Amino acid sequence: MEAKKGVNSRYATLLARDVLPVQTAHLKESFELAPASKLAEAACMATNQAIEAWEKNLETRRLKPGELLLEQGGRKIVIPLLTQEVLPHLKEGRSPRAVRRELEMLQFSKLKELNPGASVEDLWHLVNQAELSLKRGGKSAEVLPESPLDAETLKPGGRQHVGGEIPPEALKPAIATLVDQWGARPAQAEGMVTLAARLYTWCCPRVEELDPGQLVWLAHGTRKSRRTDPRLFQPVVLTLLTPEEQHWPLNTTADLKRLKIRQIERITAEAWRQDGVLTTLDLEWLLGISPSLIRQLLEAYHERFGVLLPTAGTVLDMGRTLTHKALVVEMALEGLTTQEIARRIYHTPEAVDNYLRLFDRVLLLRYYRVPTSAMMRITGHSQSLLEEHLALVEKHFPDEESLVSYISNRGIKLEKSS
Repeated sequence: MEAKKGVNSRYATLLARDVLPVQTAHLKESFELAPASKLAEAACMATNQAIEAWEKNLETRRLKPGELLLEQGGRKIVIPLLTQEVLPHLKEGRSPRAVRRELEMLQFSKLKELNPGASVEDLWHLVNQAELSLKRGGKSAEVLPESPLDAETLKPGGRQHVGGEIPPEALKPAIATLVDQWGARPAQAEGMVTLAARLYTWCCPRVEELDPGQLVWLAHGTRKSRRTDPRLFQPVVLTLLTPEEQHWPLNTTADLKRLKIRQIERITAEAWRQDGVLTTLDLEWLLGISPSLIRQLLEAYHERFGVLLPTAGTVLDMGRTLTHKALVVEMALEGLTTQEIARRIYHTPEAVDNYLRLFDRVLLLRYYRVPTSAMMRITGHSQSLLEEHLALVEKHFPDEESLVSYISNRGIKLEKSS
């Protein structure tokens, strides 16, 4: 099946949600290796093989990023939502839909191992509920929760980037490989393998570390500036399904939306509490629903509760969602405090204050009739962001008197130029 031009480029980022590229990029950075160096990848592959061989004898079971842990009848099962067995087919030109069908066949085989009598519908109830034959829900059906999620009530999650979990003797084969086959110095080889092992255990938790319904996902970090380097992905623990949700009745499209908005608010908040953010593509792949439905649910949630759930589009301004900078200003003009705004948009109070200071600068420049082209040079911000702020100025301060009053209330003294 041929994919339309440009389709697969969007889904290709899923290929980077794997341990090896994350490990390799970290090692290249830490050991100042050339971008084209194969040594870092060799070190990671040798390390991973050594760890897997060591832990196989101990019967240790780990979950790779994208593997969902579930429990049925007291027995645990691992369902892959991402796997390198299937995802590389995206690079071969196969359509995302065809690749997802291949993945579904693999998931079904895993489920059948635990429950030989399982049907495809049983699988869909767990990982791809949108595939179920659902009746149309009434347009007036309520799908949003009664109140917004309090992120502070979530169970602390996250993977700690620490060492010492893998004993030195388990790593000796990997060190020897780098020295004997790649000519690395013993000290360099030991340092690279030790770091690669730390990264492996950071990204791949043992089964007993997660609760049923959880998985580790490699997400964009909130504290980074460059978005394309795979090392910027970091593991976050997400609760995709609670035990209660595994048994929710799914008869109508309204039932599906109720489940999906509950999942969206929980996993976006969980990722954010672990210094990560999910993209629309992440949500689309994890939840099995379209980008348009995701946007619809996010917008409805914000309209109802005034809370902007933390996605890459709102926290990092990736994508086409309304920028959080403009929303901060709107909320401040409505009278919300910095702390209230920070809670609603999942940002720090310091970040909120920074956005408001930029708006103050735009107000002053507008008061002194500085052209937009000059504002760009003065503030260092893009024309689109400045125009967004200027539109807010026009909306809330239709005349100079209201503008002067607001600026004065902010403690800024104005002087008219002669």
